[in-house]
Amino acid sequence: MQRRLQVALFAGLLLVGAYLRLTGLTWGLRSGYGHELNFQPDEFVSLRGVVQLDLLAGHIKAPEAYFEGTFNYYLWAVPQAVLKLAGKENQGSSDSMDTSDHADLLYICRWMSVLADLCTIVVLFLAIREATQKFYPSVLGALCYAVIPMQVIYAHFMRTHIVSNLLCALVIWLSLKLRQSQPWQLCLLVGLISGLGAATRYPVGLIVVIPCLYLLFHGSDNLPNWKLRLLGRAKKLLAGPVWLIGLGFGIGLFLGHPMLFLDPRDVLNAITGEALEYASLNQFRGSHLLNLWVVWRYVTYLIPFAMYPILWVVPYCAMTYLLFRSSLYSLSKPILIFSFLYLYLMGKAYLGPYFARPTMLLFPGLCVLVGLVFGDLQVRLKNKRITAAALTGTVLLVFMLSLVFDIAYGQAMQQMDAREVLRKDLQNLIGETPARIGVFHSGVYFYTVMPAVKPLNSEKVTVLLQNAGENVDFFLIGFSAQTSPAQLKATVRRVEVRGNFSYVKSYNAPVWIFGHEFSLTRFPEDMTYPFPTILLFRARSPALSTS
Repeated sequence: MQRRLQVALFAGLLLVGAYLRLTGLTWGLRSGYGHELNFQPDEFVSLRGVVQLDLLAGHIKAPEAYFEGTFNYYLWAVPQAVLKLAGKENQGSSDSMDTSDHADLLYICRWMSVLADLCTIVVLFLAIREATQKFYPSVLGALCYAVIPMQVIYAHFMRTHIVSNLLCALVIWLSLKLRQSQPWQLCLLVGLISGLGAATRYPVGLIVVIPCLYLLFHGSDNLPNWKLRLLGRAKKLLAGPVWLIGLGFGIGLFLGHPMLFLDPRDVLNAITGEALEYASLNQFRGSHLLNLWVVWRYVTYLIPFAMYPILWVVPYCAMTYLLFRSSLYSLSKPILIFSFLYLYLMGKAYLGPYFARPTMLLFPGLCVLVGLVFGDLQVRLKNKRITAAALTGTVLLVFMLSLVFDIAYGQAMQQMDAREVLRKDLQNLIGETPARIGVFHSGVYFYTVMPAVKPLNSEKVTVLLQNAGENVDFFLIGFSAQTSPAQLKATVRRVEVRGNFSYVKSYNAPVWIFGHEFSLTRFPEDMTYPFPTILLFRARSPALSTS
């Protein structure tokens, strides 16, 4: 009976994870291919790198991917090669107005993201099981990961963050195995996976410190002085395992990013030319080293929204608990140290605390820590069933709140996108007459408004970037998420006061929770890609657009 229950719970865990990640998977598939066509702007970044690869012809150079790493691009190139064999994949690499271009490849690669994230759930279960030797804490830790909103959202997309998390989870699991014995094959393997992580996204290479820290904090010696213990373990680490891990790291980095070794100049140019545009290197100079404001914003803003609404409380409480459980330090310290290092380096190096996706690499480790705490509490509360039941029920309620949000988000992605609705309305308004469409040159115009109007560009219809003072037939303003009534009213007033345009309508695909519209106004920008708000204005006098 117990065995059947465990199988049912594990199967239910995977079903929940799969449902959340598959609902809405077809959103924006046929928006087109181009910087101003893809509804999800980051997916264009992925596609532009993949189309440069041709595994069938032996072409493995992808300059557009050098800024972050190529391993995931090689994985995506496999279905691309299959589609080419089947004659279904567009051979061009330039922007295309055909909304069917690359849709099949994008859909398959999104499926790859879903499968990779489901594998991460399984690996996290195995990692917690390895650390605690208990089933139910392993399920709870894996369930925590399965319902993280940011993780669910990005598992819908063709981006490198999902594979990065899988590699991180694998490294944690194998590092826990290293505590028992250090065969050379295992040391080499954990280093190789870490190298593949660096080849996927350069910052992910930091996961190589996890096995080193586990070996450093675990040992059978009983020396009374902690300094002597640490020194002895460091000597053992340097005597053998660390070199095998380093060798594996180099092999993995070469396999996943061969051009880093074969064409280092082009890779370096790509890193300095594109990746460094999003870097804040001044944060590592002088007194800025101790300025933790950006890191604090990650802790108090980005992570809480990524783990919305209060799921973040669980790992935060778990970390606090583990700080006072010295008996678990050998299990918790490596992940805690890695998490702080990554948070500090990424928080200070990345250009501002505006996007939630840099926090995603923290989630596998945080969920392992959650599992460790539940494993410890299962033993400590063995004879306190009421307390244990109340604690478990509270945590499951917290998980349920995120689950409700995830379901609502996925269902909202199944609606017709606001950009598609706007395009149809403009087609009806324009008809066969010549028209000029003005798009406000805001920071997010290229994925909020342009995908709606650029396909209308023709001999009769002209699409322009402009401000509200120029004369066109239709004027559009895009926002990255829902706007508050006050913001909407203020924007309309600023445009109409110039006298050129009258407000017509706002377009948005709302998220509904239990019949109530839920606002994503304060969410990080990369959590609201499917739900922009677009304001449509029309010229008050036809003569204005032709003058």
